[in-house]
Amino acid sequence: MLFWASVVLTAAGFATEVPETIRAKLAATNEVTGRFVQTKVDGSGREYVMRGSYRIRPGVDFTWRTEDPFETVFTATQSCYSYSNEDCVVSRALSDLPGAGRFAAASAGDVSAFFKAFDALYKEEGGKFYVKAKPKVGELSSVLERVDAEGTVSNWTLSATFPNRTRIAISFRDD
Repeated sequence: MLFWASVVLTAAGFATEVPETIRAKLAATNEVTGRFVQTKVDGSGREYVMRGSYRIRPGVDFTWRTEDPFETVFTATQSCYSYSNEDCVVSRALSDLPGAGRFAAASAGDVSAFFKAFDALYKEEGGKFYVKAKPKVGELSSVLERVDAEGTVSNWTLSATFPNRTRIAISFRDD
């Protein structure tokens, strides 16, 4: 199956800009809430699962709340971010977060950094989108093998595969 998906995506060609389906979702100005399931499979095959919720209020804030196996909350506004769990609360200026400039540009709709860092294949078929991206920047390719995404704009999965065979997949389902 993966082989055929690769063939279909290869036939589609490299993406050089954000496809309209995804651009419309990224440009949305309405609040989006939903649920996520994050699954990490390490190099030895052990699986770790987290569940929670997210809320995006464009131009205001972003909240990522883990509910299982333990509770945490990460919130970022336009100027600061905070992380809390049962033991501590950490708050800092957003500019203190490594790569904050890239995040600010992406939240404003400028995703050019993605296309500078990755070669990406994109395909839409049967109401679903498929993305396969490989890092083309040396420092990134040494720590990340590839990134894949597939689904619809309101129900999709993003996965990252690392050189040590660890894979992290996050499934998003908007309310």
